[in-house]
Amino acid sequence: MYVLKYPEDEPLIRSILPKIDYSDALVPDCSNERLSKTCDDALKYGFAAVAVYPMSIEYVAKRLAGSSVHTQIATGFPCGNHLTETKLLEAKLGLELGANEVDMVISIQRFLNGDDNYCLEEIHRMVELAAGYNVGVKVIIEVGFLKNDEMKIKAGSLAVAGGAEYIKLATGWWGRANSHDVALLVENFGDKVKIKASSGIISLEDMANYISIGASRVAGRIDIVNQLEAMGFGSIA
Repeated sequence: MYVLKYPEDEPLIRSILPKIDYSDALVPDCSNERLSKTCDDALKYGFAAVAVYPMSIEYVAKRLAGSSVHTQIATGFPCGNHLTETKLLEAKLGLELGANEVDMVISIQRFLNGDDNYCLEEIHRMVELAAGYNVGVKVIIEVGFLKNDEMKIKAGSLAVAGGAEYIKLATGWWGRANSHDVALLVENFGDKVKIKASSGIISLEDMANYISIGASRVAGRIDIVNQLEAMGFGSIA
């Protein structure tokens, strides 16, 4: 695999950075220092968004105010098996605190048990809520639990029918992103919604690959910042 270098690959690196949803603070034991550094790094490199649990939304929204970096709330995270009303209230509170992106985990239990109508209605209600704040929704289908392409296409179809802006592969708790799944979703839904590649993406090279396949967003953690620092990439300024 080709290894990106700076400054030789600067144009490609700069094209990747604004597509990164930075999730280094999306951990149960996030310290105040880690949360602050996550915001610092996102601002320094011009990432698309900082993804956090609801507990951190108010702080992140204030830190990112006035910048191009969005505040992203993870709703129903990570298993998706919250009551719909719980997910909606969680998202509403986050939106009122300043979140301007919503990532919602599909109800994995309901989906695997064939309750498509429940899943569709839940997605639709979340999309309707977020639209009131001029915010789109990424629906996380958690491909690690979907054992074949047919299940992945079925889950993606529900996200599209429910009005999602993005189909997102996974939370990062189960399974990993791979080229096959990204290509499958792009092929079947790329003309209707955007695709977010996520889970186990640890390098700019991984990100470049998924973007070349058709992903509009990619998720990343501290590995990406470490790589940028190691190659001597300073900032987007």
